[in-house]
Amino acid sequence: MVAESLEVPFMNHCDFHYSHLLPKKPGILPLEETMTKKCRRCGAEFVTRSRIRKRCDACQAVVSAEKQKKANERLKARRAARRMCMLKAS
Repeated sequence: MVAESLEVPFMNHCDFHYSHLLPKKPGILPLEETMTKKCRRCGAEFVTRSRIRKRCDACQAVVSAEKQKKANERLKARRAARRMCMLKAS
């Protein structure tokens, strides 16, 4: 018995990628279109024109302040550590 040869169409590396299994991203919103989203912090519904936003304005202000406070604390700790190193060296 002679096995028939199956013709395989040309395949490139993209054919083996799994991105076709991932959910499709929605397209870009038209300039003035708005969407309602649910805040990930308090659960309130809010209207936005951004696909990226995940929090309402009130929660975003609180989170930004918290992040800024943590960043200032890290900066103060770094400066204090550097000061201690300078004192020990001299």
